Parts: sequence; C-alpha cells; structure tokens
Amino acid sequence: MDRRHFLGTGSVSAVALAPLAAGMAAAALPASAATTSSSKESNAMSNAQNAYLNLLSRENTVLLLTDHQVGLYTGVRDITVGDLKHNVVALAKAARVLGVPVILTATMTDGMWGPVIPELLAAVPDVQPIVRSKINAWEDPRVVAAVAKTGRKQLVVAGVSFEICATYPALSAKAAGYDARVVLDASGTFSEAKRTAGLARLAGAGIPVMDYASVAVEMLGDNNDPKAHDVYGALDMPFATLVWQVTSSAAKK
Repeated sequence: MDRRHFLGTGSVSAVALAPLAAGMAAAALPASAATTSSSKESNAMSNAQNAYLNLLSRENTVLLLTDHQVGLYTGVRDITVGDLKHNVVALAKAARVLGVPVILTATMTDGMWGPVIPELLAAVPDVQPIVRSKINAWEDPRVVAAVAKTGRKQLVVAGVSFEICATYPALSAKAAGYDARVVLDASGTFSEAKRTAGLARLAGAGIPVMDYASVAVEMLGDNNDPKAHDVYGALDMPFATLVWQVTSSAAKK
C-alpha cells in the first residue's frame, strides 16, 4: 500500500512538516533555558526604556524654565518663595557654567501673571523669554524649535505651576522622543494636592523627578573638573556653605 494513504489523500512535503518538527524541538528544550532567554530579553528591553537609568550629560541637556513669573509666585504654597527663587536661579547659573543652553518661556506677561522674576532674568541676561498663549509650552512651535535647535535630547524642565507648566511640556516632550526630567524644588504650585497630583502623573509616565542641585552635580560628573568650584558656587547650597565655613575656620587655628 502507498504510504500516502496513511497521511491523507495528498502527499506531505518536507516544507509542510518543518513547523511540526520545529515545535517538537522547542518542546524538547529545558523550560529553564527558554525562561532564562525570555527573561534576559525582557530585562534588556525594560532597561532600554527606563529613563531613570539614564544620567544627565552636559553635552546633551537643555534646560527649559516655564512661567517663573511674579504673579504666579504669589500663589505658591508648597515651597517658600525665597527657596523657589534661590533654587531656579542657582540651577540656571550652574547650567550656564556647564555650557547647558537655557530657554525661558512665559505666559500673559502683560496680564495677571506679570513678568519673569527679575532674579532669573539677571542670571541669564542674554536669554529673551518666549511669551506665549498656549498653556502647554510644548504646543508653542517657537519653544519646540528652540529646544530642537540645540540638537540635545535630554530636557530638564522646571516651572510654575509644577503640575501644569512643568509637567505638561515634560509629558509632551517625552512623547516626542526626548528624555525629559522635572525639577521639583525649582518648581512650585498652589497646594499639596496639586503637588501630589503632579508627582503621580510624572511617575505614571516614567518621567524622573529631580532636585536642582542633583541636576547640576549629575552633569558635572567629576569633582576634579575645572568647572567644579564654579558649579558649586552657583548652586549655593546652604549646608555646603556652612561646612566650608566650619572647615575653613578650623584650618586657620
């Protein structure tokens, strides 16, 4: 009898049998080997997508400061106005020391929100704020163009209010392919609830939240760098200043 009768009415080719053979071979592999391979691939993919693992580089970072305006500062309640001014100005100064571009944007400067705080303008006197009407700064083509012009892909954002003026452009920039971060203590908002909501939204989007000093120190990278002294001077961290004063005083005795 023709062996074709055992396999059906038609002939069976090697090509047709190949998937079956492949399946049997895969089934014969140890489960641990398949699991290990899958786990490694999963971990590699997860790491590649995890922005929290990426350190800031001074060569690839641009700083976007949104709506640090006198009128908005009057409503800030989650940080003192003095600390907020100090931190954003220090961040801008440190960025300039490291050669990191700074972009300013503001909204309704002729209305209730008023001008950009004078301390910040004085820190970057050559930077002209981009005055816009869009709530989300990333929806203004001039802001996007200013960031794109730098050729940098790591975007550090700080703004007032934190959950809107800093968070919205960070979300949009990440969606556009940028590695976005938000600086918590160089931003401010009008209640703890708003602060909490902003933090939760950024966490859900996988956008790291940093403090102003860590941003600069991360970009500095090496305390032997010739710019280190000027960076720390720009940051003006109160505890560091106090430690320096104590050690300097002890050295003189």
